[in-house]
Amino acid sequence: MTLSLKLRQGLVSIVLLMLLLPSSFVAIDQAFFTQLLTNAEQKLEVHMYAILSDLKINDGKIELSNNTLSPDFFRPDSGLSAYITSNDSIGSGGAASDSMSVNSSSFESNNTDSIVWQSDSSLSQKFSPPDTTLVPGEHLFYPYVSDAQEYWLLSIALLFDSGEQTRPLTIHIVQTDAMLTAPYLSFRNTLLTWFVWIGAALVLFSVLAYYWTTKPLSKLDQEIRKLEGGEQDHLNGNYPAELTTIKEDLNLLLANQNRQKQRYRNHLSDLAHALKTPVAVLNTSVLSQQPELKEQLDRISAMIDHQLKRASSSGQDIWKKQFEIMPHIDKLCNALQKIYRDKDLDIQIDCPANATFRGDETDLMEMLGNLLDNACKACRHRVKLTVSQNPLNLIIEDDGPGIAKDDRKKLFARGTRLDTYKDGHGVGLSIVAELVSSYSGGMQVTESPLGGAKFELIFPE
Repeated sequence: MTLSLKLRQGLVSIVLLMLLLPSSFVAIDQAFFTQLLTNAEQKLEVHMYAILSDLKINDGKIELSNNTLSPDFFRPDSGLSAYITSNDSIGSGGAASDSMSVNSSSFESNNTDSIVWQSDSSLSQKFSPPDTTLVPGEHLFYPYVSDAQEYWLLSIALLFDSGEQTRPLTIHIVQTDAMLTAPYLSFRNTLLTWFVWIGAALVLFSVLAYYWTTKPLSKLDQEIRKLEGGEQDHLNGNYPAELTTIKEDLNLLLANQNRQKQRYRNHLSDLAHALKTPVAVLNTSVLSQQPELKEQLDRISAMIDHQLKRASSSGQDIWKKQFEIMPHIDKLCNALQKIYRDKDLDIQIDCPANATFRGDETDLMEMLGNLLDNACKACRHRVKLTVSQNPLNLIIEDDGPGIAKDDRKKLFARGTRLDTYKDGHGVGLSIVAELVSSYSGGMQVTESPLGGAKFELIFPE
C-alpha cells in the first residue's frame, strides 16, 4: 500500500507539471504576440500622422516635405512603406514634385483606387494596395496578402481639403510580416529555452522532494516487511511526528497480541498438565481396563493432546515468520521412510528450492506430517508430494484405495468425527482442517491419478 501511495503521488506531480508548464507557455506566448500587434499598430499610427502633417497638394499633385518622415521610408527593403491612393482623377496624369513623389501613371493597378504617391522604400515591392470602403476618418489595422507576401496594414480614409476642392484619399502604412514575426520568434525561442530549463529544474526538484518526503514511508514499509519475515518483532525506527503515532500503535498491538497468545498457551498447558495426572491415575486403575472406560479415557487423552497442539500453533497471527519448506519436507520423508520401511515406499517430491511458508514451523510440520503419515499408511508403494507457490499449494497423493465420494463430503461436515475412516485416512485430519482454516486457507479431497486419494491445501498469498 505504501508503494502504491508513493506511485500515485509521483504521477500526480508529473501530471501537474505536464499541464502547468505548457499552459503557462501558451499564455505568455499569446500575450507577447498580442502586445507586439498593439505596439505595431501604435507605431504605424505615428507614421500615418507624420505623413498627414506633411501632406500637400500643389496643382493637383501630392507632395510631402519629408521633414518628419522616418528614414525607413527612404531605405529600400526596409520593411516599412507607405502608399496614398485616390478613387478620382487626381493622380491620373500628374507627377510628384519631390524625390518621394512618383507619377501614378507609371503603376498599373487592377484596383479601382489608383496610387497617387508611394515611398521610396516601396519601389522594390510588388505590392498592390487593397480597395478600401472606409468611411472618411475611419482607420483599420489588419493583415493583408499581396503577391504571396504577408503584410500588416494600417489604412485611413480622409477627405483632403486643398483649398479649391476636397479630395478623397486613403493612406496605407505597410509593414512586412517579417518585422513582426522576427521579434516574436526570437522571444518564443528564448521563452522555450527558459521553460525547458525551468521544467527540468522542477522535475528534479519534484523527484528530490518526492524521495525526501516518502523516505519515512519507505523505511516503515521495510520494517513491516521485516516483521512479516520474522527478522524483528517490533518497529524501532525514528519517524516524523505523523508516523510516530502509527509506529507506537503497531508496537502496542504486537505486544498485546503476543501477551494474549502466550497467556492462552500457558493456561491451556496448565489445564492439560492438571488433567493428565488424574487421567494417568485412572489409567492405572483396574477399572480402566474395562472397554467402555478405556475408550473414554483414550478420548480424553486425545482431546488433551489435540488442544495442546492447537494452543502451540500460530494460526492467523498478525505477523508470521517466513521459512523455506524443503528442509522440513526432507526431515519428514526421512522419518517416514524409517517408520514404513517394510512397505518399500517410493516418496516423490516436487518442490521448488525457494518455496516458502509464511507461518509457524510447527503448524506446517503438523499439517504435512498428518497428511503424509496417512498417505503412507493407505498407500501400496507410492506417495507423491507437490508444492507450488503464488499462491502456496500443497498436494499429497497416494496409490492406495482412496476415499469414496460420499465419505469425502463427510470430511468437511461440521460436527463429524474425522478419525473414524479406515486405511489410515482421517487420523489427525481434524487438526489439519483447523490449522488450514486458521490460515484462511482451503482443503479439498479428490481422486489422485495414482489411484488413491488426493489432498490439496491452498493458502492465500
